[in-house]
Amino acid sequence: MPYVAIVHATFDSKADADHIYDQAKAVATTASVTNIGTEQERTSHAYVAEEQSDGSQVIDREWHIDLFGIVREGEPDLKDAPDWIQPEGSHDAYPAQNVRGKPSRVTHKGDVWVNTHGDGNVWEPGASGWTLEEEV
Repeated sequence: MPYVAIVHATFDSKADADHIYDQAKAVATTASVTNIGTEQERTSHAYVAEEQSDGSQVIDREWHIDLFGIVREGEPDLKDAPDWIQPEGSHDAYPAQNVRGKPSRVTHKGDVWVNTHGDGNVWEPGASGWTLEEEV
């Protein structure tokens, strides 16, 4: 059975907000992600923002779980083939399939690439482990 957690809280201290942000990110990094919603749906993210006197918010930090089940800093890229980001290691390497069970696809230097390496692809498209989509 899947579970959903939604947290929205206002803190008087930035240190308290940062602590909750970091805790949520740590849990998300080690969690099992089976589905992040329908295409173009913004899910599984957190941010710390400073509330302004007019009620608007200025975002200070933000993370999200992307289409590949990887926790990334910044605002989500909602495209079906998001921009390629250089993995730092095995924890954010590209899997063979995205969270919807489709082959992992990324956009890099204007072209769409499909992961042909399998799980754990850390190579830059064009160097190894990726094939141009029209060649697949």
